[in-house]
Amino acid sequence: MFDKLGYHYWLVTIATATATNRYAKHGPLRGTDAPVVGVLLYRKHVITEQPYIPQIISIMEQEGHIPVPIFINGVEAHTVVRDMLTTDNEQRMLARGEIGSISQTLSRDAVRVDAVVSTIGFPLVGGPAGSMEGGRQAEVAKTILSTKNVPYQVAAPLLIQDMESWTQNGVAGLQSVVLYSLPELDGAIDTVPLGGLVGDNIFLVPERVSKMCARLRKWVDLRRKPAHERKVAVLLYGFPPGVGATGTAALLNVPNSLVNLLRALKAEGYDLGDLDVENLNGESLIAALTAQEDQRTISRGAAGELGLLVHFCAEVWVAKASSLP
Repeated sequence: MFDKLGYHYWLVTIATATATNRYAKHGPLRGTDAPVVGVLLYRKHVITEQPYIPQIISIMEQEGHIPVPIFINGVEAHTVVRDMLTTDNEQRMLARGEIGSISQTLSRDAVRVDAVVSTIGFPLVGGPAGSMEGGRQAEVAKTILSTKNVPYQVAAPLLIQDMESWTQNGVAGLQSVVLYSLPELDGAIDTVPLGGLVGDNIFLVPERVSKMCARLRKWVDLRRKPAHERKVAVLLYGFPPGVGATGTAALLNVPNSLVNLLRALKAEGYDLGDLDVENLNGESLIAALTAQEDQRTISRGAAGELGLLVHFCAEVWVAKASSLP
């Protein structure tokens, strides 16, 4: 039981929907639309009372998040996310009878969350013990995270690098593998280092935790926004410029892939304006993009596919700077 215990400085209980409901009624953020965030913590750091853990919890609350802290040994992070946490998307799948990717061990009292933050790093499946099999276990993590379909963020203090080294030289090679490379194989996004070592103690930089919370809130808000209101940009390879390399890739059909992507966006409810994706010609679209490299096109404009593309780019581009997380 103690391997997967919920933790809070005013609440110590197994992380369940019952506990979360009690928090919603009596916690400091009751009556708000604050996002509920599952926070994975090292069990060792909890039982040794590392001060950074209540700091994270406190700052998250101050920044308008409802944390659901769960401490784990590290190797069973995926079972916690799979069985003890649930999401709106997973519950909709259950209601529709789409149970193929849903674990049979999902708890009926699982906590419904809007995002998951791991303060541990490493692969979701196996943790430190699974580091050598991160790529081989990526499909397992993909199934779990695709079913949950909420932001999964790795934000952790640098546990094998001191603050001085970090501030002077940036995140070191081995630490970047733990924080960036291995979690990204699973689908983790937007990593934010939260602090580092000072001697044998772990220290947080409060501004970094606040930054994590602000970015996390943007991701949750974007997730909650209807698809037709979201703004998405599609980036294509085009180097070197001006030599016909736009939309090329070795052994890949970029034009058809672009058309399939646009059709998928349309099917998901994204607003593509007047773009007729069913009759869209991928080669013409790439040609229209290539034409934009010509200064005459930039200064005078062009008709046909390019006109539609310009409309598309004006209507559907990834969030303005003010909207980005």
